[in-house]
Amino acid sequence: MDEKKSGIPGWASKPFKDFIDDVEHMGQLLEMSIRGVSMIQAIPQATTVLADMKNAASEEQTRMKLAEAEKHAAFAKREVENGFPILHANAATSLWSHLEATIRLFLARWLENEKSSLDIEPIQKMRVKLGEYERLQGEDRYFFILDRLEQELTAPLKWGVNRFESILALFGLSGEIHEKTQRDIFELNQVRNCLMHRAGRVDRRFADACPWLKLEPGQKFQVSPASVSRYFGSVMRYATEIICRIGDRFGTDMSQHRKAMAESALKVE
Repeated sequence: MDEKKSGIPGWASKPFKDFIDDVEHMGQLLEMSIRGVSMIQAIPQATTVLADMKNAASEEQTRMKLAEAEKHAAFAKREVENGFPILHANAATSLWSHLEATIRLFLARWLENEKSSLDIEPIQKMRVKLGEYERLQGEDRYFFILDRLEQELTAPLKWGVNRFESILALFGLSGEIHEKTQRDIFELNQVRNCLMHRAGRVDRRFADACPWLKLEPGQKFQVSPASVSRYFGSVMRYATEIICRIGDRFGTDMSQHRKAMAESALKVE
């Protein structure tokens, strides 16, 4: 999005530009990793053919190379058959972390640059230790305020987009979100917590929170390629929605972008 034409200041757009670049990089790395591991399955056959051409099939070095290639090929075959569970689990947890960090950075920048935002009632009523605040410099001061604000709103206890919308609402930056986008991000949040805090083992809370997944407490949860694709799509649509809200605040016509986003959401329903 062109900043000069949109009127959105750089400090507001930069966190989301970086986020989009990071998510694109993450997606490309995931795709290339899957392709690379999949290709390893063909190496033993190629190694055998090459050894036969050189009449070296009986040499010790060749046998060692072939044994190593077969070991790697067996591993690759298992990964392909199982759907690359670790790669997709890492992608899901990283995606949530990037989304959370991006919105927090944007909010800190908002507090820093939109001085009237400090006049809202929850901040004016906030109790802080002045000495602790005074020791901080620059951006750290605004993260300090944001941390206290989140505690006041118990935002960390909220799930999915509500984790962010509760704070965005204070600055007039909340809004409607497509139902599927909400559910996918809620699910991503639950999946992230299961992977990070339960080592991927489903508990009753996760099973009850996402009944559409039909999980049983105690089972090992595996993030599927299709799920990761859903998460990527919904997270990008949510980020786009926030960018549109920012554009609205700075007097930019975002109707064309919202129309495109709505059409995109309909295609994946």
